[in-house]
Amino acid sequence: MKVKLSGYYKLPQFPAPIEFDFDDVFDTTFMKKYTRYKNFSQFLNNGRFNISCQKDFEDLPEEKMNVYVAKTTKFVTWQEMIDFATDRYIKKSIGKAHL
Repeated sequence: MKVKLSGYYKLPQFPAPIEFDFDDVFDTTFMKKYTRYKNFSQFLNNGRFNISCQKDFEDLPEEKMNVYVAKTTKFVTWQEMIDFATDRYIKKSIGKAHL
């Protein structure tokens, strides 16, 4: 079963955080370029994380994610990976909004 996961990103020029879907931020292009996987679901499944809802994902120990990210991606930590992916997504989205 595929679980839809989301997160929040705070931009300095906006008063409230912006919600985003992980499938959008960690799109196929990102995953193929920076990880060993084709999509975010495959990334989580191969990490043997038992995620059936948003709360399961949020409760994942960051240390466990850091070890997995360091082994299977071009990033050292989960925070580094999510920051990079989110910045990329925002820049891409802003670029589309100005076309």
